[in-house]
Amino acid sequence: MSLSLARDVQNRLTTDRFGRAVRSAEEVDSTNEQAVDWAADGAPEGAVVLAEYQHTGRGRHGRTWAAAKGQNLLFSVVLRPSLSPNRLGLITVAAGVAVAETVDAFVSPRRAALKWPNDVLLEGRKTCGMLLESSLATPQSNTVVVLGVGLNVNQTDFPDALADTATSLRLTTGRPVPRAELMGRLLSALEHRYDAVQQGQAAATRNAYEERLVSLYEPTTLHLPNASRSLSGTVQGITDTGALRLDTPEGPATVHAGEATRHR
Repeated sequence: MSLSLARDVQNRLTTDRFGRAVRSAEEVDSTNEQAVDWAADGAPEGAVVLAEYQHTGRGRHGRTWAAAKGQNLLFSVVLRPSLSPNRLGLITVAAGVAVAETVDAFVSPRRAALKWPNDVLLEGRKTCGMLLESSLATPQSNTVVVLGVGLNVNQTDFPDALADTATSLRLTTGRPVPRAELMGRLLSALEHRYDAVQQGQAAATRNAYEERLVSLYEPTTLHLPNASRSLSGTVQGITDTGALRLDTPEGPATVHAGEATRHR
């Protein structure tokens, strides 16, 4: 199925670079791992690794990403940005907006929302997660990043641990979604938003991100990575590098990584 899916996606592409080079497989360890190896061998920008199943798919903070075989979109894109290291977070911002905008077209009149830093939600439940792995130096580029995307499309059953927090496009709408059409549109949106950020036109993408941010102007607690402490405050938006802005009792704060929990 993966070979036919990749072919069907490429037949629908309207991109200049994204998805024009593709490697597909039924099963891999991780599409990010495969993309990292391909990047080291000179994969062009926009090259895509697509799989029907991942044995060791990764999420943020070392978590695993579980997805049923042949029902979702699991892929990674090789990127060679000219952004400074402190602005690489804008790639995740751009990707979040691109996924949300694409999903909207398939779930209307429902609308996708964003949870900082890299989750896409439908009706309050997670339908997509992204993982950006950066600072891979190669002879072709000083910086290479790999963007991994896991989008729940037609999966209808989730493990008990995820049953209350995960969803899919099919569960949301009650009907199956054509994956090739969805991915073709998504790659186009990704390329558009990524190029805008690359060309110094990130303001519109940041605004679009904030407009969908579920925690905007709400009390939120940030659990900081590699630390036993947390930070609470009211979300004010994101910075021009993609960090989260908080208004805390001690004053303004900027958080570059963490796990956000809204107060209800």
